[in-house]
Amino acid sequence: MAIAKIEKEIAAIPEKKEKLRSAFEALRTHLSSSSFPISVPDWKDIDAHISSVEATIRRDFEALRAKEATKPPTALPPHSFVPYSKENPSTEEQPSAVPEHESAPRPELAALCANMDGKGLVSFIVNHRKDSESIRYELTPAIRSSPDPAKLVLDALDMFYFPSSTAKGDAVEKLTTRRTCINLLERLMTIEPNIGPPLREQALKLAREWKKNLIDEGSDNGMDVIGLIQLIVSYRLVSEFTVDGLLELLVLICRRKQAVHLCRSLSLTEYVPDLIEKLNHKGRQLDSVKFVYAFDLVDKYLPVPLLKAYIDETKAAAQDVRKKRNYSAESENIAISKQLGALKSVVKAIEEYNLENQYPREELDKQIVELEKQKESKQKESKKRTSAAALKNAGAASHSKVQNQQKPNKRSRPSTTTLTPNTVAEQTLPPGRSLPGPHGMIPGHPGSYLHLPEAAGFIAPGDFYERPIHYGGYPRVATIPPPYVPSQHPPPYGPYFYP
Repeated sequence: MAIAKIEKEIAAIPEKKEKLRSAFEALRTHLSSSSFPISVPDWKDIDAHISSVEATIRRDFEALRAKEATKPPTALPPHSFVPYSKENPSTEEQPSAVPEHESAPRPELAALCANMDGKGLVSFIVNHRKDSESIRYELTPAIRSSPDPAKLVLDALDMFYFPSSTAKGDAVEKLTTRRTCINLLERLMTIEPNIGPPLREQALKLAREWKKNLIDEGSDNGMDVIGLIQLIVSYRLVSEFTVDGLLELLVLICRRKQAVHLCRSLSLTEYVPDLIEKLNHKGRQLDSVKFVYAFDLVDKYLPVPLLKAYIDETKAAAQDVRKKRNYSAESENIAISKQLGALKSVVKAIEEYNLENQYPREELDKQIVELEKQKESKQKESKKRTSAAALKNAGAASHSKVQNQQKPNKRSRPSTTTLTPNTVAEQTLPPGRSLPGPHGMIPGHPGSYLHLPEAAGFIAPGDFYERPIHYGGYPRVATIPPPYVPSQHPPPYGPYFYP
């Protein structure tokens, strides 16, 4: 039985004794009026006996509490190394319900621990995560056999924030590395090694830097926080941190299954009411209910009002989402999803804590059905809008393409080329031939060439060029050719004579 529960039962003794006294007096009155006189002991004698038993219980309880205070915190059963994958998307550590047996460690694992290679140990586990089922049974004896288990694990923690180069770019390896570091801390608790002052100071320095990183980065990553809390517990650093600071860390991981155990490991049982108040203030009444039942505070914090307050808080948060996003379709989907998640979580809590008689779930089920219909309707509307927009864009693109195809292809008019008079005044040219341009190219047409091999020299006019033609031809003296007029010449034959 938990210490808190025993304390609660002891505190209830006076009230129960008073009820017993009232019942005893009623019985005495009834028996005194009976025709058969019965001897009844005096209440003072009964009260003295009860008080003696109560004093013994209180004395034994104080001795038990003092003994529990000297014990190191108990550890969760070490977790199995289940790598992150699509088939296993949960990043939350799942504690094993059955204590693990131990197996002789393989030579590689034993050598890493014997050589105090903490970083190598983490890398080995990460690289062999497919063989995690057998490694989990070998790890604890391997760590225990090392010269200094506490230092080995502390060195391994460098990999938590500074993993290997391959892990930096791989989210899966980074996640597996951090889970492995947390697992090593949990196993260190089961070993309960000796932690000397110098090593404890190193662990404290790391814990403070770890917490500073969380604050500076504004991180609420559950795994980062669990790693820090496990470091504080495993190296017995609880006294170095304020109660309020530790409670704030618990708030960040209150949804994790380890939260209740870590709360006890931090020796914060008596501060659970403060933790519940913090959770309620942050609108996390659903998480408060878990601590209410775990620490037997149902009489002080009624679970049903907490669950109803949680639903109201979620509705208000959903409405804020709608307002901030101007009631867009996206905001509506987010708001509905928030409300659905809250309602389903409350229904699950009602089932888990047997609250059906106090909080009937029929109305909640109706709300869930209605919200699911709304969500489905919103999704259909969103798909229709997306399809309509796609069709509209496709139509506009098609119309633009048709218009471009219907436009006539206009060819630019050729520019009129002004010929430069030839400096060789007496050179004669055959009829129909003009002076060649630079580098044997037709004047005004850089792409059209009329190049002749140097060995051929100048080709003399033949008989064909001596014959008159119907339009007269060019004069056979070296003069400037007349301007080219398209209407006076037949169409060009071939690309080389295009004007």
